[in-house]
Amino acid sequence: MKKIIALILALCMALSLSSAALAEDSRGTIMWLSNLSSGIQFETTRDYLKALCDKMGYQFTIVYGDGYNDAAGNLTAVSNGMTSDVVGIIVSQDGGLASIMEQYPDVYVAGYNTDMTSVYGEGGANAAVLTKEHFLGTICDGFQDGANMGHQYFNAIVEKGYKRIAVINFPGYAYPNQISAVNAFTADLETYNAAAADDAKITLVGEPLTLEFQPLADSFFLEDGMDNLDCIVAFCAGLQFVYPTMQTAKVNGFCRADTQMITGGFDNNADIIADIGSAADGKSIGWICISPAEDPAYALVLLDNAISGSQFADFAVERVDSASYIIDSTEKINAAMTKGMVGSGDITLAQVSVDEVLQLCTRFNPDATFAGLKALFASEKVMSDALLK
Repeated sequence: MKKIIALILALCMALSLSSAALAEDSRGTIMWLSNLSSGIQFETTRDYLKALCDKMGYQFTIVYGDGYNDAAGNLTAVSNGMTSDVVGIIVSQDGGLASIMEQYPDVYVAGYNTDMTSVYGEGGANAAVLTKEHFLGTICDGFQDGANMGHQYFNAIVEKGYKRIAVINFPGYAYPNQISAVNAFTADLETYNAAAADDAKITLVGEPLTLEFQPLADSFFLEDGMDNLDCIVAFCAGLQFVYPTMQTAKVNGFCRADTQMITGGFDNNADIIADIGSAADGKSIGWICISPAEDPAYALVLLDNAISGSQFADFAVERVDSASYIIDSTEKINAAMTKGMVGSGDITLAQVSVDEVLQLCTRFNPDATFAGLKALFASEKVMSDALLK
């Protein structure tokens, strides 16, 4: 009996030591407050962050933000998913961020795919976040200043040679950056036309149209001039809200067969992928701009440094622009689908590999710098052209 008791005690001690070792090996849990719940971008971000967390020694969990970025909804999502071992949150929505950080003051927070207008904007609802020591900044989904998006889209129009265009956007109460983009776009158009010869001027047909998160109406193409467009400039997630209506209009003969669209966002639907390229080749999507699929690593690096107590010596809490991942040809979309993580969802094809991300962290590379992190995520390495080399 004494031998049996001794054996049981030895087993209990071994189990206790094993549990202690596991606890020591685990660095805690990283939570992602996601603005998505499905689709290629969600799946790729999930798998990439999971692989990074595994290699860094973290557990990984996802909670889903409110569909309208509602403050109470986001706080509830985080609270329902919160456990005592959560040490960092990657947030892709800013609604309720001040309340989240107030309720969980010891958890580090970094943004990904959000410009955090409510934090950085004048009089923003979450401006108090900037005073929190555990707030680490964000990498935007595109430009922090919507005017730069407007300039970018206008330059694409000029480069592609479109002459008759229409503009569609979401409402400013939800996407203020899109209103800034539309204003900058139309200002660029006026400046361009003032200096252009008559046969080179660009015509904006009608006024910019605001979609209230509903698909473009079929009647759009029955309005004066809309059946004769070179291009629709869709600031409003055009692949989902504009493209299907445009394709129906083409089938029914309500618009020109060679009308194209430029927009932001990505969808790996086979029909959409096959329809990206030039009008001369019969394609309907002439240009799309997205953020690199590798961007979530930027936020995770900042979290790991802070959790480890070894933040970059040159670190500052900043809101940085994302690089622009442009797909505007059949060659580029084919490369994105076969050579890059953004289209394939294959994390082994990441343009910044898991091992390369580790070298951006001071825990693994004491010489790593914040300037180096920012430079990498603004470089050609994370852009579409890198896949063509």
